[in-house]
Amino acid sequence: SMVNPVGKEELKEGDLVFFRIHSRSITHVGVYIGDGRFAHASSSKGVMISNLADPYWTRYYYNGGRLLAQAASTN
Repeated sequence: SMVNPVGKEELKEGDLVFFRIHSRSITHVGVYIGDGRFAHASSSKGVMISNLADPYWTRYYYNGGRLLAQAASTN
């Protein structure tokens, strides 16, 4: 894995947020930007900012992840 799991309460700006929407696999990923919000893109609506507290995203939230130092470096 290229990320360390992070609980929702420990999310920091730049962490990834993972969602499982109607699937057992992760189907959607966003970037946490602080204050409970995350940036993500949809094929129909383009890039958008949403709130993790929104009932839709709360329902499908799987976990947060912080990139490992090796994964973030540009070797």
